[in-house]
Amino acid sequence: MHATTSYLRAAREADLLATVSGLPYVAGVSTDPLSDEQRLLVEYADPELLSDPEARTALWRALLADHHEVSALVVRAAAAVRLPQPWQRTLSYVRLAEEAEVPAAADDPKVTSAEEEHRPLVAEWLVRAILHAAREQGQPADRAAAAAEADAVVDTPSRQSLLVWEDGEPVGHATVVARARDEVSGLSYMELVDILVEPAADGPAGRRALVAAVADLARAARLPLIGHVVHGVDGGGDRVVDALCTRGWTVDHRYWTARVEELAATLKGARRA
Repeated sequence: MHATTSYLRAAREADLLATVSGLPYVAGVSTDPLSDEQRLLVEYADPELLSDPEARTALWRALLADHHEVSALVVRAAAAVRLPQPWQRTLSYVRLAEEAEVPAAADDPKVTSAEEEHRPLVAEWLVRAILHAAREQGQPADRAAAAAEADAVVDTPSRQSLLVWEDGEPVGHATVVARARDEVSGLSYMELVDILVEPAADGPAGRRALVAAVADLARAARLPLIGHVVHGVDGGGDRVVDALCTRGWTVDHRYWTARVEELAATLKGARRA
């Protein structure tokens, strides 16, 4: 996973580009919108920095030395990268293969486009998804902050939402951002932000119908479809990713997180050894 020249140039101009062992990485401090925690986000690291243990250790030491104000490090890595403890997978971005077939069953519920009148309903479903993801990762989450994040998604110009219906009522949604762009790789894609079906509804049928409808949207737009899976403390995210990979999805990239104090202790132990 290499970055585009334009991305690295922009990172250099923003004073976010640095090197370790002659290899580039891009890092900047960010504030989590739900917890207000300050984290250092490594949005790009040269593949050799993450694959070679010595280079990786040098990178962690440089990051910790330069950023004393953060409580966690977050690193984006290619799908094949496996980071050792104390690193934990927190997000996996998955991509629907072009040749994958995700047809809805004949008896699946109806799916329609959401109208403006459904905006509050879609926003509330997004709030629930955001708060659920935070709880899964053991993070504090403020409902007002989650509502602001949901509103930002709903207000995105290329946002589209689909509704799945049962007994004449909408019981779930799929929301996409139709014109998303990965700044690191330069890839244009359709982002599947969230799928949610109410617990009282037929969840498997509703989700199947929504995924099939979203896949049709992406094919019509001639864009890859990429969504994400949250990895919680119970390992459920790994099971979800494994299940998706049997249905035509592949892991595109991941985000890993480590607490600063745990990473520092690991590095100190490695130095003694």
